[in-house]
Amino acid sequence: MSPLTKRLILAFVAILLGIPAGFGLAHAIRVPIVKSLDEYTPAIITRIYDRQGIPFADYSIQRRILVTKKEMAPMLVNAILATEDADFYKHGGINPKAVVRAVLKDIIARSRVEGASTITQQVAKQLFLTREKTLRRKVNEAFLAIEIEKNYTKDQILELYANLMYLGHGAYGVESASRLYFGKHAKDLTVPEAAMIAGLMRSPNSCSPITYPKAALARRNHVLRRLADEKYIKPDELQRYLNTPITLGTFKEEAPKVGAYFAEEIRQYIERSDRYGVEELYKRGLKVQSTLDLRMQVAAESSLQRGLRAFDHRRGFRRPSRNLVAEGIDPLQYKDPGWGKEEYVVDKLYPAVVLEATKKSVKVRLNRDELELLPASFAWTEKKSMEGVLKRGDVVHVRLDENAKTKARTWMLDQLPQVQGAVVVLDVKSGEVRALVGGYDFQISKFNRAIQSRRQTGSSFKPFVYGAAFEKGLTPADTLFDAPIAIPVGNQTYAPKNYYGKYAGIVTIQRALELSINVPAVKTYMMVGGKNVIDFARRCGITSDLPQYPSLALGAAGVAPLEMTAAYNVFANQGVYVKPRFVRRITDSTDKVLEEPLAELSEATQPQIAFELAHTMRGTIDRGTAYEAHTLAPPLAGKTGTTNSYTDAWFNGFSPEFTVCVWVGYDDPSKTLGGGATGAEVALPIWIEIFKKFEELKLRTPRPNFETPPGVVIVPMDLTSGRRGVGPCTRVIMEAFVAGQEPDKDCSGASVEVSKLPYYLQRPFYQPKELEPTQIANDASAQTGESAESPAPNVDQKPPAEAPPPMPKAVPPPVKKP
Repeated sequence: MSPLTKRLILAFVAILLGIPAGFGLAHAIRVPIVKSLDEYTPAIITRIYDRQGIPFADYSIQRRILVTKKEMAPMLVNAILATEDADFYKHGGINPKAVVRAVLKDIIARSRVEGASTITQQVAKQLFLTREKTLRRKVNEAFLAIEIEKNYTKDQILELYANLMYLGHGAYGVESASRLYFGKHAKDLTVPEAAMIAGLMRSPNSCSPITYPKAALARRNHVLRRLADEKYIKPDELQRYLNTPITLGTFKEEAPKVGAYFAEEIRQYIERSDRYGVEELYKRGLKVQSTLDLRMQVAAESSLQRGLRAFDHRRGFRRPSRNLVAEGIDPLQYKDPGWGKEEYVVDKLYPAVVLEATKKSVKVRLNRDELELLPASFAWTEKKSMEGVLKRGDVVHVRLDENAKTKARTWMLDQLPQVQGAVVVLDVKSGEVRALVGGYDFQISKFNRAIQSRRQTGSSFKPFVYGAAFEKGLTPADTLFDAPIAIPVGNQTYAPKNYYGKYAGIVTIQRALELSINVPAVKTYMMVGGKNVIDFARRCGITSDLPQYPSLALGAAGVAPLEMTAAYNVFANQGVYVKPRFVRRITDSTDKVLEEPLAELSEATQPQIAFELAHTMRGTIDRGTAYEAHTLAPPLAGKTGTTNSYTDAWFNGFSPEFTVCVWVGYDDPSKTLGGGATGAEVALPIWIEIFKKFEELKLRTPRPNFETPPGVVIVPMDLTSGRRGVGPCTRVIMEAFVAGQEPDKDCSGASVEVSKLPYYLQRPFYQPKELEPTQIANDASAQTGESAESPAPNVDQKPPAEAPPPMPKAVPPPVKKP
């Protein structure tokens, strides 16, 4: 049967049988139950909840955003009607006049040139019928339309249609399409833009303004002419609109206000999962119970942002890169995409436009508000006045600051940091990711540095070297000779250097780790063997490429922050590796459990080795490069990390409850943070602030020490010589050992005197360990001293009767790098 014959029969059915006969016939043709529209909900939402059941993110694969008729521009409604169904508000579901008109035009043209489906018929076809082109389907469509009209108002049907239709590039409905193509809400569309959206109803792919701009322009102009035909616009307006070019825009994506990087990781997991399949997954309206703790996420995000801004301020003020006046835009008329209707939030950066910069202040416009910034608000720039620095039309950033004591609020001049960072928080026992931040702002950059970035770890890799050494029988009391060395590597010679060019001579592994001294770490790597070090790191969960070179001991390999966090978690978790988890449970819309993953565990090392290493790293905070954290509730342990040329700054640390990693650096791995930008100076302050907030939230329980496994003893030890802390010692601490490996020799006056000699004069009193590199490197700049990666205290301590030693009483002035 030809298409023309089908159209004639349909016309006959619609006109001669009449609507009343149609009601009876509908049941005979097995019309689906139209009343099911009462329960109809478009498949749009997968909702993500934190571990307390608080929703914090919604995702839709169809990018559908429902709006009412009132939330559409009036001319958009007119354009849809003029193009798709001019008599929509007059007919009862099918339009006999349109059917006859279409049939006549088809007869004249001897082909199908005009459609006759009403908006209601298109809704019926989209929701209840297949796309097959048969007479049965066409008749069924007509009677379904009549049934829909009986049960719903015209506005309800129009809204359903406007939200239902696919409009290209993954956008469903007019609101999503308006945001995609023009960067605005459907209610804010201009007449030409509304015509463009309406024109996509019939041809979303072939008339896309993104891929086929010429076809899109022709289609839009057709809709504009239809608006004129239906008297919605005047002839002179039509001509003006026809001459308007199509200008696309971008919409500021509505990412979750908290946990955006975390939520994006869950979304990607769901889309990649073979268990579900993308289409089926999102149509089922999943509920994802995640491992996130919103309280901890807020703490991590705010601490990272504040820390990055503080570091950026130390690098100085940068002149604005954009000026509206130079672009021909009136500063008083400008509307920034970052401005909204919500209340201003403390500590958030907002774009603002400079109206005037005088000697006394800077006046800026923020949305509808005019603010005056006094010199105190830009004191960090070290400029007394912004006159001549800022000019009218400059786009700057301002921040609402709140005094911690008085709660008084003041607007401050600020700038968007160029430096980036990442934070990961793991629950020690379960491996659940409690917080994850992949950058300063998800809206600015969606690149997740916590997972996707592989950055050199610097000295934060050293615990894996010493962990492998402890497995081979070395202990924190063992000594190495800290002096310039040369290590043959193929046809070249590797000569590692210490920070500040200082060398201590005889040094214990405990002191070498807590001060992050380089030479002992490289020597330990050579003694233990690169394969064993890499094997230990692999068992701890590091999957990144680890080249078997001596420089690996100093963190030459790139590792993702999430991997580093999980690997450090082994030390806090009695030697057990737990694979990080983001999802606790996934259910469908009926709460049927689809997935409830269990923790994936493996023994990375013995509990005694893990505890020994964790206790050694307590020294980093009690006496070493992370001493600034010593006022936090114990026990805490960790390790700073700084790379060559200061390109990456790390601090990885843990308590019995949480393991937290902080990384700071530029996205360009060759760009330096600047001289002195060590892990202790840049990353550690962020880590400290996070833990302070954990304490304020009462998420931690102070205790004397980490849980001590059987087979471990804690005894006094001389920090300098590694001898038992009895007799005339230099500095005594409490040290953990695998039972039977503790020191058995007391301190002596001779060992104390040797420790006071310059490093090169100590050599005759030292017996090298087996396989310890001994080839001397010529370094004319070498000096004697403890070469900490960052300034560390040097305070005498007496051994306590039990438990760890008391905190140091004072801190000397920091030692500057020569």
